[in-house]
Amino acid sequence: MANDDDILSVLADEYSRKILSILTKNELNAQEISDALGIPTSTTYRKIKNLENLDLVKKTKVIRTLEGLDERYYKSLVSGIDVQFKDGQVSCKIEKFTMDKKIQRLWEKFSEK
Repeated sequence: MANDDDILSVLADEYSRKILSILTKNELNAQEISDALGIPTSTTYRKIKNLENLDLVKKTKVIRTLEGLDERYYKSLVSGIDVQFKDGQVSCKIEKFTMDKKIQRLWEKFSEK
């Protein structure tokens, strides 16, 4: 479970924010994220691992490539993060996608085809 300092650290990191943003709209693998953001794949994997540990991103599927490698796809679990500073204290409230939103995204994915 993420604490407020962990969330602030993620929000302070430009590429972690961009990864969360891009994974809110798309289900992508690490290479696709790296290409979209113009960052090394190793950096992408490190940031994804951190976001997974904080339960902000999850692995949605693993596809075995023709080369025999596993290709993992990721999706954001976060629909919003509210940060509040009050009386000298910082608090973060994480809003996650509800089941309704997940079903809606699934339906949209099928209707695109």
